[in-house]
Amino acid sequence: MSAKRKSKKKTYILLKTILALAILVALIFAIDCCATKTNTRNAATEKIHEVKEQIQDFTENVINEILPTDKSSDSLSKEIEPSSASSDGLVHFADYFELPVCAASETGTAQDHQIRRFGNYTICYRESYEQAEWAAYCLESSELEKNASRGNDFRPDPEITTGSASLADYKKSGYDRGHLAPAADFSFSEEAMSESFYLSNMSPQAPGLNREIWQYLEGQVRVWAKEYGRVYVITGPVLEKNADQYESIGANKVSVPEYYYKAILAPLYEDETDSAEADTCKKIKAIGFILPNRKCEETFWNYSVTIDEIEQRTGLDFFALLDDTLENSIEGNSSKETETWK
Repeated sequence: MSAKRKSKKKTYILLKTILALAILVALIFAIDCCATKTNTRNAATEKIHEVKEQIQDFTENVINEILPTDKSSDSLSKEIEPSSASSDGLVHFADYFELPVCAASETGTAQDHQIRRFGNYTICYRESYEQAEWAAYCLESSELEKNASRGNDFRPDPEITTGSASLADYKKSGYDRGHLAPAADFSFSEEAMSESFYLSNMSPQAPGLNREIWQYLEGQVRVWAKEYGRVYVITGPVLEKNADQYESIGANKVSVPEYYYKAILAPLYEDETDSAEADTCKKIKAIGFILPNRKCEETFWNYSVTIDEIEQRTGLDFFALLDDTLENSIEGNSSKETETWK
């Protein structure tokens, strides 16, 4: 499991605020002493009490800022606040459970990172590579019904502030516009299907990978969604080198990754009663894959890896909402546990 990223800026602000509160408490104490010794109701004492009340109001406001009672927030850091500790023996699937922790997790943006949320999946776009470093979503069995046909509406993403890759970048490049969040997983609606064709969701994949073993793995994920009721999926290129160290295509210099990963987590419902409450379960399991960006002769099972290995190579932290002990357990699974997926 990767170490959780902590904000040095927040720590600095918190320490500074604590120091300010200590000074305020000392002032209040001094004012109280002064008021007690004078024991008068003259104008000076009244002013002392007025200042004291103002300080107390200010102190309460600062405390409320640090420890808000309302947990709702538009920021990504609040939405993915850890909430899956299993004190009741259950695994709790909070909103955005599938989102990995990356440099932009707390604010939504960071240098060379922009989190982009679509209706049914989320990505983190890396401008220097002109592609997302991860695409994450939850696929439920109820979403496997096909209500939309593939539209091939490839187009730039207007919401990427630095500008996404373009159609011209891929033209005659020899590489496919490979979906990270696959179109077939969003065939349950026209809107969801259309959103999967933004170029911010594409990465240059060798045809021998994209049209064969990678497609077979994507199909297997849908089989698991049907079998387990839901799966949490994170997919992306392994960007373990600087952008200028990769081959690139097009005027925007879209990096051509050497490897792609996929991490999948599934709940294990023991009976119909257990599965009735969709946001909790008693047990879970996870599996990972890293495939080279080329035609592969083996099956995708030959490329199964632990979640830990993907984290080490990408610098990301997957399924961080889990209790740490449980997270360590499932992310270090060996090939023996992989057999349970077959």
